[in-house]
Amino acid sequence: MLKTFSVIFLLVSLTAVSSCYYDNAEQLYGTGGTCDSTATWTLDVQPMIQSQCLGCHQGASASGGLDLSTHANVQNSALNGSLLDRIQRGAGDPLAMPPSGPLSNCSQAKVRVWERGGALPN
Repeated sequence: MLKTFSVIFLLVSLTAVSSCYYDNAEQLYGTGGTCDSTATWTLDVQPMIQSQCLGCHQGASASGGLDLSTHANVQNSALNGSLLDRIQRGAGDPLAMPPSGPLSNCSQAKVRVWERGGALPN
C-alpha cells in the first residue's frame, strides 16, 4: 500500500513539475528573421502600420488628427519621435498605441531600426 502510494505521489509530482514551463514563442521559435538588425518600410513597417494603426489613423477623421496612411506621414511621425514614443509606452498608459495592447518586442525593434536608418521608403 505504501509502495503504491509512493509511486502515485511520484507520478503526480513529476507531472506537476513538468507542466510548469513558461517560454516566449518568439524566444523559442524565432520570428522568421532577426528583429533588430534590418528593417524596411515595405517588408516590416508598412504591414505593421496597416494591420495595427490604420483602423483608427487614416483619412479625414483620423484619431488624434494623425493620418498614417502614407509613407510621408509615417516617416514624419517616426522622425519627430512620436511614433516610437507611443508604441513603447507601457500597458495602461492612455497614450500607448495600439490601444488593443503593445506591439511585440520584435515589431518595436523593427520600427526603431527603420527609424534610425532615416525612415526611408525602401
